[in-house]
Amino acid sequence: MATIKDISKLAQVSPGTVSRALSPDKSEYVAKETRDKVRRVADKLGYKYSLLPKPDKNQLNFALMTTLTLEEETRDEYWRFLRRGVYEAAESQNINIKRVIRMDGGIEPKDFLDYDAILIVGTISKKAIHEIMKFNQNVVVVDGGSYDDDIVDVVDTNLVENTYKALTKMNQKCHKIGFIGGSRHETNLDGSIGNNIEDARTLGYQQWCTINRHQPIMKLTNWTTKASMEATDDLLNQYGNQLDGLLVASDPLAIGVMKGLAKHNVIPGKDLQLVSFDDLEFASYLTPSLTSIWLPKVELGYAAVLHAETLVKFPRTWHVRTILPGKFHYRESFNLD
Repeated sequence: MATIKDISKLAQVSPGTVSRALSPDKSEYVAKETRDKVRRVADKLGYKYSLLPKPDKNQLNFALMTTLTLEEETRDEYWRFLRRGVYEAAESQNINIKRVIRMDGGIEPKDFLDYDAILIVGTISKKAIHEIMKFNQNVVVVDGGSYDDDIVDVVDTNLVENTYKALTKMNQKCHKIGFIGGSRHETNLDGSIGNNIEDARTLGYQQWCTINRHQPIMKLTNWTTKASMEATDDLLNQYGNQLDGLLVASDPLAIGVMKGLAKHNVIPGKDLQLVSFDDLEFASYLTPSLTSIWLPKVELGYAAVLHAETLVKFPRTWHVRTILPGKFHYRESFNLD
């Protein structure tokens, strides 16, 4: 019978590295190339191991994957709140979620064969979804940014609908409404970046402009505060005081927008109507306070866990898209009078 020492010798790594590479809790601390090499040797030698943590016998075991890098998640607390909802629901339902698996290092679909369900946060390619579902059918994509509900269960919010509502409301006061947002990119199985896809808010803005015969005035950035400030500067340099409305895809971007407006002595709520998305805590403390569309964050994560639990307990052959609606919080940056 093969031992860890046997694998260590053939793989030319330490026994400790072998142990971590074959551990469900510690394998993320081993480089992917080394991890794959160790597992290939273990499989060749017939060494029995499991990548599934050992939960209580009455516990479901879920995998949590994210397409977000640590930098992206740190920059936008929306994603951290979403993950908090996952953990809160898991605790309340006695579901085991040991760790976050980041796709930027690449994943091996067969590693998820023994999990009861898989939660995927962020935008993943359709090909990757198909490959994962060859080994596990109980997959839920949370805020994936695309319409893949024909192949997988999705938990999302109503971004396009709220974009339409915001623009229709702004149109009562504004003649030229600009948009500042960003694109999403798909993540492939090997961690590489795939196709860029338009964010739902961008699509909503473009569709609304077409339907209402408005000239699109749009700047797409890399989702950073600095980039949104520069985008605002560009728009004001081009359109000046003709631009009297701005819809911004997120509160972190809105901070940059407000700095850009201040540079041109433009006051939100007075000289220009400003609406954003997220309704993060700081929005009400800005000067002027920011009108923002609240998006379910913790709620999305919580709902995704309950959705996956239902998939496990009540298997079915069709897919479902669950929508948790956002809501408007009006403040000083949008003049309701």
